[in-house]
Amino acid sequence: MESKVLDIIKHRFSVREYSDRPIEEEKLNIILEAARLAPSASNMQPWHFYVVKDKEKIKELGAKMPLGSKVVINSFIEEAPVVIVATAGPIDIFHKVVSAIVNKKWYFVDLGISIEHMSLTAWELGIGSCWVGWFDEKRVKKLLNIPKNEEMIAMLTLGYPKEGLLPHPKHRKELSEIVKFIP
Repeated sequence: MESKVLDIIKHRFSVREYSDRPIEEEKLNIILEAARLAPSASNMQPWHFYVVKDKEKIKELGAKMPLGSKVVINSFIEEAPVVIVATAGPIDIFHKVVSAIVNKKWYFVDLGISIEHMSLTAWELGIGSCWVGWFDEKRVKKLLNIPKNEEMIAMLTLGYPKEGLLPHPKHRKELSEIVKFIP
């Protein structure tokens, strides 16, 4: 049995080297549509996506990382033709109370699903991506004028992979190590 989605998952890897080729508006809108269609707890759809395409603004964004853009871990941000900042909020009082009772912030899961939808859709369209989870939230929110009542969850860089870039081998546990069937 074949699965196109599983094939995309198998071949996708985090891209940290991008070509200068811009992402076509139509493809970018398809990627954003994939995020919009993601499921969420209680259908809250708690997400907002701030799309940064301006090269100077992206350079400024790279400089807003905890140790600046010259640190290897986040230096690739400045190369990306597009950076998407994903936020959650504002979260209504009912969902805040429920989150406190069960000690879970479901919006983290919701945003994770939506970002992965974007990442897989981008790959299908020939566009690479990389999750960025280490950032200076206050500085990024100030730069992009993101409201204080939204919580920054992650950033996603997008761009066509640099020519000749090879995938990294995926080291994953075997199914038998992570799955237990309950009789």
